[in-house]
Amino acid sequence: MRLERSGDHMPLYEHVFIARQDLSNAQAEGLIEHFGTVLSDNGGKIVDSEYWGVKTMAYKINKNRKGHYAFLKTDAPAPAV
Repeated sequence: MRLERSGDHMPLYEHVFIARQDLSNAQAEGLIEHFGTVLSDNGGKIVDSEYWGVKTMAYKINKNRKGHYAFLKTDAPAPAV
């Protein structure tokens, strides 16, 4: 997906995070905040974020069948990602 922008030309990235199902909702959302802090420390920022909740995966990953899903749009230089 390519978005047209003017001015500062940092790449836009889209990420989907999957956290283990045994985390609480607050802990899963805390991961989004932590990632935002890491990005801002390296010259980027979160443009938009959506917490999608606990979803069932199509197949098991490390013996986990469900996970907390979060979608992020970031505006950051490549080294920050």
